Amino acid sequence: MLPKAPESAVPGKNTTVLSIPGSSDRFSTSALMERLPSRWPKPVWHAPWKNYRVISGHLGWVRSIAFDPGNEWFCTGSADRTIKIWDLASGTLKLTLTGHIEQVRGLAVSQRHTYLFSAGDDKQVKCWDLEQNKVIRSYHGHLSGVYCLALHPTIDVLLTGGRDSVCRVWDIRTKAHVSALTGHDNTVCSVFARPTIHKLSLAHMIQLSSSGIL
Repeated sequence: MLPKAPESAVPGKNTTVLSIPGSSDRFSTSALMERLPSRWPKPVWHAPWKNYRVISGHLGWVRSIAFDPGNEWFCTGSADRTIKIWDLASGTLKLTLTGHIEQVRGLAVSQRHTYLFSAGDDKQVKCWDLEQNKVIRSYHGHLSGVYCLALHPTIDVLLTGGRDSVCRVWDIRTKAHVSALTGHDNTVCSVFARPTIHKLSLAHMIQLSSSGIL
C-alpha cells in the first residue's frame, strides 16, 4: 500500500519532490520530502583509531570477553557454548574450553590465582584452573541464566547476577553461597566489586539491572 499524499504541501527551496509510480485517485503521484538542516555541527576531528585485527573462530555470537592481567592473552565466550583463549600479540587461538551446554554470557580472570570463571544460560558458574585447563569447581544456586560475574580484587569472593534478578556472593574456594542480594525486579546484567580493607561492603558493590535500577 502506498502512503497517503500530504493534504497540503508547497515545494520550497528546502524541499525535494519524489515521484511515486502506480498512483491512483486516492494517492498522489508525488511525495514531498523536506530537507531539514542538521542540528549538530559536522565533526572537525576524528579519532585516529583503526581496525587493527579481525579475529575469527567462534561459530556464534561473542557474548563476553576478559583479559589476562598480564596482557599476554584474552578469552572470549560465545553462543556456540565454548570459551576460546587467544594470544593477545598475534591473535592466534591458544585453547578452546568446552563444558557449558548453553551460551557463555560472562567471563572473569582472577588477578590472584590461575583461575578463569565463566557463567552461562545453563545456570552454571564454573571455575577453570588454567594450569590444568579443566573445571575444578562449580557454583549452583541461580534459578535461571547467569549473565554477569565479577571477582573481588583482594579477597576470594565471586559475585554473579542473572535472569533470576538476584546478585549472589560466593566463596570461590569452598563454593559456599555467602549471600543472595535481592531487590531487583529484572535481569541483573552487570556486577562490580571495589576493594576494601577488611571485608566486602555492600556500599562497594554495584549491581545494574535491565530495569535501569542501580
